[in-house]
Amino acid sequence: MANFFVSLVNYFLVGVGTALGWVVSFFPDSPFLKPSSPPGSINLGYITWIIPFPTMMAHLALLLVAIVTYYGIRVVARWIKIARD
Repeated sequence: MANFFVSLVNYFLVGVGTALGWVVSFFPDSPFLKPSSPPGSINLGYITWIIPFPTMMAHLALLLVAIVTYYGIRVVARWIKIARD
């Protein structure tokens, strides 16, 4: 009896998956899958392997957020007279 319910649920899930796949097949292809590079450009992948610019930018952005948060909390603390000049 349990096998029957498991099979029934499996058939239902396969049907839902097939229906969703059919609906998604009508969507257009994403232009972001493979960005096109302008003609005459060079691949800079080897430079980012040596000097990781994306990681550096992420860390600098995190540092900037931390500094802005610190000064924001400091200003609020001055407003409510918790911190001194």
